[in-house]
Amino acid sequence: MSLDSITEQIAHFIGTFELTTEQARLRDQYEEFTALRRQAELEDLADPTRIEVSAHLKLETGEHNLLPYKFSAPQAEVPLPPATAEQLESLGAGPSQSFGLEFNFPQALELGSSIQLTMILKPEFITELIGSAVTYTVQKIRLTDNDTVGEGDFRDVDALIAQGDGLLAKALSLHATSSPSMDIQDYLSGAALEVLIDQMQTPLTPEVEGAEIHQFHGDDALGIVVNGEHVDEVPDFNELLPTHLKADEEEGTGDDTPNPWPAEWEQAEDPVFEDGHSVIAGGNLAVNEVAVTVSWIDAPNILVGGKATNLTVFSQVAVVSDVDEGEPGVQSETHVVQSSEIAVEANEASWLEDNVAEAGQEPVVDVDWISGDMLVTNFIKQVIDATDIDQIATDITATSTAYTLGENVMTNVTDILQLGSFYDMIVVGGDMTSVDAVSQTIVLSDNDVVHGAQPTEAEDNLVMNQVSLTTTGEDTHEELSETLAEVIPLQEVDTEALEDALLNDPMFAGTELVRVLKIEGDLLQVNVIDQVTVLQDDDDVYVDAPPGKEVAALGAGNGILNSAHVKKMGVDSVIRAKEEEYSDLLLHQASIFEDAMAEKTEIISEAVALMMEELDAPGKSEHAPGHNKLTPSEKAGLDDGLETMLA
Repeated sequence: MSLDSITEQIAHFIGTFELTTEQARLRDQYEEFTALRRQAELEDLADPTRIEVSAHLKLETGEHNLLPYKFSAPQAEVPLPPATAEQLESLGAGPSQSFGLEFNFPQALELGSSIQLTMILKPEFITELIGSAVTYTVQKIRLTDNDTVGEGDFRDVDALIAQGDGLLAKALSLHATSSPSMDIQDYLSGAALEVLIDQMQTPLTPEVEGAEIHQFHGDDALGIVVNGEHVDEVPDFNELLPTHLKADEEEGTGDDTPNPWPAEWEQAEDPVFEDGHSVIAGGNLAVNEVAVTVSWIDAPNILVGGKATNLTVFSQVAVVSDVDEGEPGVQSETHVVQSSEIAVEANEASWLEDNVAEAGQEPVVDVDWISGDMLVTNFIKQVIDATDIDQIATDITATSTAYTLGENVMTNVTDILQLGSFYDMIVVGGDMTSVDAVSQTIVLSDNDVVHGAQPTEAEDNLVMNQVSLTTTGEDTHEELSETLAEVIPLQEVDTEALEDALLNDPMFAGTELVRVLKIEGDLLQVNVIDQVTVLQDDDDVYVDAPPGKEVAALGAGNGILNSAHVKKMGVDSVIRAKEEEYSDLLLHQASIFEDAMAEKTEIISEAVALMMEELDAPGKSEHAPGHNKLTPSEKAGLDDGLETMLA
């Protein structure tokens, strides 16, 4: 017979109580048993806490006396043993030039006389020899998300993709310079530098109708430049994101009391499945992001046996086509932002204040040798090629409907941190080259055809190219003296000559330690970043909703970002080059933007213009992108019944 719940609980309690009582009783019995066993083991001992060890030794008293011993008094001075002539000849007179123990002997010493040895421990510096740092990073994303729901008179997908290829070709032609080389040998040979210098001196300024181009040379490019204008603040991509892509902020209820119920008991409705109808064909996010921080080598003084070249070129291009067709209000807006920030901050070497020798003390010179070239290079290429061409034609009869055809998220992220060593002087036997080149390209095609649906409140697109270069440590140039020029060609076998030259140079007078990096070859520092993002979001949406019902459609709401941040951390340096010194800076921003509200000639690229020339009549072609601004007379003259119906 089964027990009721109360009786069952009482039975469980009684059983638990009996088990606990039995466990305590057994524990007492075990402890008593253990104590009795210990007592049986120790009963042979008189005192268990005292152990006596007896040894049977056959020694008779009085026959074995202790040996006499006493401590001798310590002597005040213990003279050193006399040195022989052979020893003096092998050691030599005067201070030793090597690190370690140093012996000083008098110039005249008679044989058999005692001498005093004075040991001076000179500092011995053990540093980890720094080498080259070379990175290659290639990241590519290829997305094909062309969805088709139902059957309709949709635009040809292949023709739309061909149009996007044409826009990309046009965007690449709008750059001020050609794509920087990613071959180290091109920079070591100087071929890439000659091409880059020539293109920076005469940058490309394409005369394309509808193109907006801004170029800044030299110091004019410093600071923050947004869409060709100097501003005080860098735009924030997250703040400008379309509403659909922003993270939902949690709204507080004002009551911090935790919910006592399990999470699965929560019966709140999912907003996606609330009553209503929606079609999401856009809402894509594509991000290429690079962050490079370089602090490899630097010094307050740099000697260069060849040329000293410093080049910085930023080229940003954005091409956008956003022309929608449908009921009033279907046209989306696209915000194009191209931002550049270039800053140089002073940073004096912090160790110079403490690197002071005592009066009369000569500097200690420590030299690291590199027999070949030193390379500090980062080559990064990021590509996103995405097509989200969605086509839907459907009759909606359900109570609530949600079609999600877009909302793709694509990200390429690279983060590089390079930390090395600082010196008091860097000596470069060959050329010293520094190149920072960033190329950013964005192409967005968002030409939608929407019928039977109303646009949502988040119909904005955001296109942003963002680049920044922050240099810590200012470089100044001075003439190379004859004394320092003689130091540059010295080889590792001439270490003593190099040390003597630096010891006698007034530049290091009063300095305790001089750390030197001697590079016999070239010093090459290069950061090349190439970012390309292409997104085609050309959607065809045809829906037929029940009477009195509305369908919300999101054909836009895309966010595209190319972001590159380079930080070069060093100290204020004085560069003395034996040959010429050359420095140049170029910022190039170009954009082509076509939308239905623009009051200008509707030519976005050569590819689009070529397709428009092939039309047999206004708005009638299998290659037409689906958006044409036709006058009422042109619409009335069309023979295509479908075009007339849609108009």
